[in-house]
Amino acid sequence: MRPIYHKVSECIGCNSCVEIAPQLFMMDEEGIASLLHKTAVHGPFEVGELFDEDVSDADEAAEACPVQIIHTATP
Repeated sequence: MRPIYHKVSECIGCNSCVEIAPQLFMMDEEGIASLLHKTAVHGPFEVGELFDEDVSDADEAAEACPVQIIHTATP
C-alpha cells in the first residue's frame, strides 16, 4: 500500500479530485475536498492508504489538482 496526502487547508474546492477519484475524495458541506478514509493527520496533511487498484486514480487526481495539494509520496 502507498500513502496519499491531502492538504485540506489549501483546498480551493475545484472538485477535480472527486470527479477523478470518488472512491478516495468527497466534498464537505463547505465545498472543500477531504479524504474519505483518512488514517492519520501529519501537520497540515490528511493521510490515507491507497489500495493498488486506486493508485492510478490517485496519481491522476494529484496531477489534476490546480493547487498541487495531493501527493502520493511523502510531500
